Amino acid sequence: MKVVLDCDPGHDDMVAIILAATHFELLGVTTVGGNAPLWRVTENALRILELLGRQDIPVAAGAAGPLMGVLPREGERVHGVSGLDGAELPRPTRSVVREHAVTFLIETVMRNPGTAVIATGPLTNIALAMRLEPRFARSVARLSIMGGSVTQGNVTPVAEFNAWADPEAAQIVFSSGARLTMCGLDLTRQAAMGPEEIARLRAVGTRTAGVTADLLEYYREASERLTGSRAVPLHDPCAVAALAAPELFEFRFAEAAVETRGAHTRGMTVVDQRHWEAPGADGRPSRPGLVRVATKVDAARLFDLVAEALAACP
Repeated sequence: MKVVLDCDPGHDDMVAIILAATHFELLGVTTVGGNAPLWRVTENALRILELLGRQDIPVAAGAAGPLMGVLPREGERVHGVSGLDGAELPRPTRSVVREHAVTFLIETVMRNPGTAVIATGPLTNIALAMRLEPRFARSVARLSIMGGSVTQGNVTPVAEFNAWADPEAAQIVFSSGARLTMCGLDLTRQAAMGPEEIARLRAVGTRTAGVTADLLEYYREASERLTGSRAVPLHDPCAVAALAAPELFEFRFAEAAVETRGAHTRGMTVVDQRHWEAPGADGRPSRPGLVRVATKVDAARLFDLVAEALAACP
């Protein structure tokens, strides 16, 4: 499968990049301000691909902030000032491509029929692509996102970070008619890594595995200081694995929207749990417009997938 990954690296975004580069023909990485300012997450994407020896994968920088308002700085609490604190990654030997990420997304998807898009940060770039090219939403073979929640949030009682960071963009995407898969907090919290799982990744023995383990341990410790839990969810890799290994997941369909105006609910993904629908024999919903929601994941097998990907890296 051909894929473009839109992200804001980010410790868990790094693992998502590794999985995507291993399992797909990764046509490009586009960046969006989120876990850290745009220039930092773009630098992080270049450094990650340098570590992997994948300088052939183009990187395009995109939106620095949301469609309305300013970029929140919540990500620093767990990802550090750089967005990827905890280990030294090699300096990049190249720069980003000249095209803006939104232009890159549109041109890549339209030139390569069957391309999927995976989005693991705020959905600003994706929403802008849908606004600038009306055919974009229906031209994306699949759109898998890490974002939202069926129940509680992580920034507010009801809002998950990526949806909360740009609710207007998220609502554009959720209402676009794209073949959307949502990997929200209810799902990603099932894939929490503790010290033992991180040690297992380190034991893979590759240079990339060691760096990844160092970064994940920083991420885990920062998360533990905030939540008290010794395990940290691997949020973003779930959105990659939902396309790379869908057999690890259970899915259901439902109507979903994003709240943009509520005083207490801005950024909430409102999933209609009254009318859950099981996938049909062909894996599709009974009617267009329903969101495919990942509800369960086999965490042990997901961690196996990550370990296998790290073993294939330098």
